[in-house]
Amino acid sequence: MTAHAPIYDPKLPSLADLRQTIEARHDLPIVRRRDMASAIRTLAGWFSLPEENVPASAKFIREKLERVHAITASVSLRRIQNVRSLVLAAMREAGVSTKLAPYASPFSAEWQCLWDLLDGDTYAKTELSRFLRFCSAQGIAPGAVTDTVSAQFLAAIEAESLLVKPKTRHQSMCRVWNKMADKHAGSGWPQVRLSVPRYEQRLYRIGADKVSAAVAADIEAYLAHLRGTDVFSGLPKPFRPKSVKAVDGHLWRYLSALHHAGVDLSGAPSFDALLTPELVKRGMRWFLGRNDGKPSKHIGEIAWALRCYAVKYRDPSTETATFFAEVLPKLRQQQTGLSEKNITAMAQFDDPLAVERFLLLPQRLWDLALAKTKTEEDGTLRQEAHLLVQSAVAIEILQFAPMRIENLNHLRLDQHFVWQGGRQGGRLRLVIPASEVKNSQALDFLLTEATTARIQRYIAQWRCLFLPKSNPYLFPGRAGKAKDQAALRKQIEKTLWDHAALRLTPHQFRHAAAKILLDARPGFYEVVRKILGHKSMVTTYSHYAGAETQAAVELYGDIITDHRRTGVARGMPRAPNPTRKPTTSRAAGTDLFLEPLSLVGKPGRVKR
Repeated sequence: MTAHAPIYDPKLPSLADLRQTIEARHDLPIVRRRDMASAIRTLAGWFSLPEENVPASAKFIREKLERVHAITASVSLRRIQNVRSLVLAAMREAGVSTKLAPYASPFSAEWQCLWDLLDGDTYAKTELSRFLRFCSAQGIAPGAVTDTVSAQFLAAIEAESLLVKPKTRHQSMCRVWNKMADKHAGSGWPQVRLSVPRYEQRLYRIGADKVSAAVAADIEAYLAHLRGTDVFSGLPKPFRPKSVKAVDGHLWRYLSALHHAGVDLSGAPSFDALLTPELVKRGMRWFLGRNDGKPSKHIGEIAWALRCYAVKYRDPSTETATFFAEVLPKLRQQQTGLSEKNITAMAQFDDPLAVERFLLLPQRLWDLALAKTKTEEDGTLRQEAHLLVQSAVAIEILQFAPMRIENLNHLRLDQHFVWQGGRQGGRLRLVIPASEVKNSQALDFLLTEATTARIQRYIAQWRCLFLPKSNPYLFPGRAGKAKDQAALRKQIEKTLWDHAALRLTPHQFRHAAAKILLDARPGFYEVVRKILGHKSMVTTYSHYAGAETQAAVELYGDIITDHRRTGVARGMPRAPNPTRKPTTSRAAGTDLFLEPLSLVGKPGRVKR
């Protein structure tokens, strides 16, 4: 029998303990006790866990609350905020939280003077409120604020608050404190500078000044080889710029690992001299040490880049070739199918309501935008409404044409738009040439009439609302360029979570398309391949084999139910009736395992 670790430290009180403590506090008003007890029960219900299995820990609750949304919980956003506030209040009343002062608790006289200096600056008040109340409650004078006090505050908000990103808020607090120290230097603000911490410990890349010129020259020569700069000595099929950039990154990460492992790179005669088996082991061990001794996809890609340089680009010795042949299988993980992250994302679509929210989202965003079109001040279109419409168009395109974010971001009106049947009353076809697609497979999507109409409206009324109309991109940015790709990605992800309660990246729209299609049409892998633009059916099948498992389970359940309805599994077996024809659960012509392309456009199975 496998022993499983408890989901939290059993020494911590549970929500059940917390509720019992509050219910026994007869010094509290009965309404207050009732509200806090109700909030505790509600919180455990949102987590789908018994109260006894939820620790009264702000850290645990904070992580769980990240997956709770007002839409899926069928409550208002205000209710979620009230539950959070009441649970924190209960933790303070029970003595679980002791450092942070309640919101709106009074300041000491010294801190009240500083608070008054912030009048009219809403942002500064928001970022400094908790810190000022923390210091006031702990009896720390303004002049005694130091980096140590700042670190104590961080520990308190991590342990006792439900802030989504406590470290980020701590950084903002430090920056605003320093800004106020400069702004109110003559008004009594303590002239204490707080260090703004840098929490990202994963950054390790070194600069070119740490390596010899010979090593840097070897790497640049290799990259030129990959680019095909020299027609006679380059690759027959040059790498794409994005792929060259990835290889460059892997090689410099390896150099960085050697540097942090104590290897002096400044005197290295060549990059080849740094690819001996012993040095490669040393660099790889440094990476493994950062990953709990386990290989990862990232580590494997770095090892593969080293192998390509040493074995394919150079003339390797037998020892070198043998070493890489033996070590690569240990470092390079070969994964088939979707990653755990993508499987988790796709599991959201097992819920028919989630599918409905996802597919109806573009129209919902348009409705919300139109409700915000006019401001009370001057009647101009709101930027908030503009972003909603832009998100609606981007999401609808990804639903009907699941392309990669780079292709979506760089859609141009003058290069990728073909109006079939004329711009007035016709349909829009998105055509992306093979040279612009990651796997060199051209993409061609004919959009529906409704989607075409929305895009036309967006282009005419919204696309260049705040930018020059001469910009040719569907999603325009500054200086005649496309919108920043990272900004568009974050915009889509935030919109999906805020308005549909779905955690989904733009690239996962491709997986969602396969999931939704295969759930409705199990076995239609060729259709999925064509929609996603895969070169080979092997790619499609290796990624999505089993994606329609739920539909298959439902089909099997239908068969059992049909048999039960005919009495095969009801009570005592009945005598067979030789004259009765066998009962089938599906009409002829809807065999799910026929060639998928032969069924396109024909009636298929509708999920029950």
